[in-house]
Amino acid sequence: MPSAVGRVLLAEPRGSCAGVHRAIEIVERALEIHGAPVYVRKQIVHNEYVVSRLEQRGARFVDSENDVPNGAVCIFSAHGVSPQVRSNAAERGLHVIDATCPLVAKVHHEARRYARDKQTLILIGHADHEEIEGTFGEAPDRTVIVQDVDEARRLELPPGASAAYLTQTTLSVDDTAEIVAVLQERFPGLTGPGSEDICYASQNRQNAVKAIAGRSDLVLVVGSANSSNSVRMVEVAQAAGAAARLLPDVEHLDPAWLAGVRTLGLSAGASVPEVLVEQVVERLATLGFGDVETEVTAKENVVFKLPAELDRPTPQAPAAGGVVGGDACDELLARVSVTIEDLLKAETARWAAVDARVAVPVEAVAEIVRAGGKRLRPAFCVSGYLSAGGTADEETVVAAAAALELLHVFALIHDDIMDNSDTRRGTPTVHAKHAALHAERGWAGEHRRFGEGIGILAGDLALSYANRLASGLTGPALQIWNDLVTEVIIGQQLDIALAAELTPDPALSRWVAVCKSGRYTIHRPLALGAAIAGRPELQVPFEEYGVAAGEAFQLRDDLLDAFGDGVATGKPAGLDLVEHKMTLLLALAATKDDRVARLVADGRNGGWDPAELQGALLASGVRQEVEEQIDQLVATACAALDDAPLAGDWHKRLVKMAEQVAYRDR
Repeated sequence: MPSAVGRVLLAEPRGSCAGVHRAIEIVERALEIHGAPVYVRKQIVHNEYVVSRLEQRGARFVDSENDVPNGAVCIFSAHGVSPQVRSNAAERGLHVIDATCPLVAKVHHEARRYARDKQTLILIGHADHEEIEGTFGEAPDRTVIVQDVDEARRLELPPGASAAYLTQTTLSVDDTAEIVAVLQERFPGLTGPGSEDICYASQNRQNAVKAIAGRSDLVLVVGSANSSNSVRMVEVAQAAGAAARLLPDVEHLDPAWLAGVRTLGLSAGASVPEVLVEQVVERLATLGFGDVETEVTAKENVVFKLPAELDRPTPQAPAAGGVVGGDACDELLARVSVTIEDLLKAETARWAAVDARVAVPVEAVAEIVRAGGKRLRPAFCVSGYLSAGGTADEETVVAAAAALELLHVFALIHDDIMDNSDTRRGTPTVHAKHAALHAERGWAGEHRRFGEGIGILAGDLALSYANRLASGLTGPALQIWNDLVTEVIIGQQLDIALAAELTPDPALSRWVAVCKSGRYTIHRPLALGAAIAGRPELQVPFEEYGVAAGEAFQLRDDLLDAFGDGVATGKPAGLDLVEHKMTLLLALAATKDDRVARLVADGRNGGWDPAELQGALLASGVRQEVEEQIDQLVATACAALDDAPLAGDWHKRLVKMAEQVAYRDR
């Protein structure tokens, strides 16, 4: 024991990450909604304290989905599961709630993509860890697991085999870099993810431990023995030259460890609640370590959304994804949601009565609607109506806004097929889900064609429902609807053509952005609402506002795709680059930067490298140029409203909406 007051260096960030907070809240909310018991496959997170506390509230933790009673609520843990587990759960009729960390879900998406495009997938991680078991299950016939540098050196692949690597999210950053370096040296054509798989929380906590290890005689890491990221933190501290121990909880703290220690470093793994750290700090104070200094190496503000079925709405957060305030607007948008829900319920019942298979495309549409989203198009339609002083034709505007959302569902389903995207809003896309089902059931024919066939039919059905809801429109409103539907489809055709030809043409790319996004997302919905309200004089200012704000919206989309967080956006990061999309961002960069232009030209000859192109885009400076262009577009949009005769406070509200769509983070 020290004779003088010892010092504690408390690492920050430490303890529970966003994925852990989300997983725990999912179990708590499921208990609130469904009552006890709810069943959790494996430990929801690797921490005994958390598991014990949830058990006391009514959660039941089981080793397999087969241990869950038929039809019961089954929560998948934060570590993810294999497609086989999902199939087993479906066959047992379980009510599945997926608590998979969005960063783990990203790795699963990459595994499916690489398994489709490569002969071999090298999975770096611990073979007995639940996360690796789940990821391995995405393509077990093409995947090999590499656990350390020695295994990387011994790995053999067929000559000329194409291979890619992915990593467990909770590994040591330094150890993983060493393994990857060995693999890249041995297999020169090896490719990897566009961004690091090791999660931000693991990296931040490892960096924080490194920062305190050099000044500590002993480092304690609060965490359970089965917590991979906690164990890695101990190893990182030891590699930095400090003695280090894993501490499950305060009861395991042995005072004998503190002999000769003057400075003690303290941190906690990403699955550890702060209360456990506080208990350790209090115990250390009684043992002579009352001087606590916090060492801050990073600030974290990441928040992951709950599954839509558990998300509790608040009065301050309207159904439109946060783009408008309360009052009449929220009331109309709530009616839009009810209109869509009632339509899809009736259609599901109607066609399921014929045969369960007949209702499959209806259910596919309903699943996308339930997954949530920003609801921008209904929000702008209702806003156009109310800002024009509309009061007498609410039924028509509600139906039109609902039609816009179902038109958007049509576009999303077909876009996912054309973009070759496996996930949408954190869940499998329609075509990917049904291709996987076809494979699992061993049905005749080609998996991909079956999945895409279901997707095309589901998209067509969404379009038919949209037109059904819009059938009451007349006069100028009907013309706006017809133009809108046509523009979406024609814009998609040009989008496909530019992606195939890989010809940087900012003017054409801008036309696609305006047609597919500017008019479709903002201008036409606003104009439609104003037309229903009988205010033709607002068409000109709404066009100027909508086209400018819509182009800013699309440019932000391009930036988020190229440089943003795929978890936050709900679709894989870098997908536009992977699928050769000639976005406005890329077209602008290719006309101004020689390296980007060369990489695009190489792509026409089969040498398309999304990761290198992403790096070149970042280095080109186009990101800042586009940010400035967005600023100008927002100013143009807002100025268009200056003399517009809008009702109430709608000038201010539409200005705010333009800012929100242009400066969003998802």
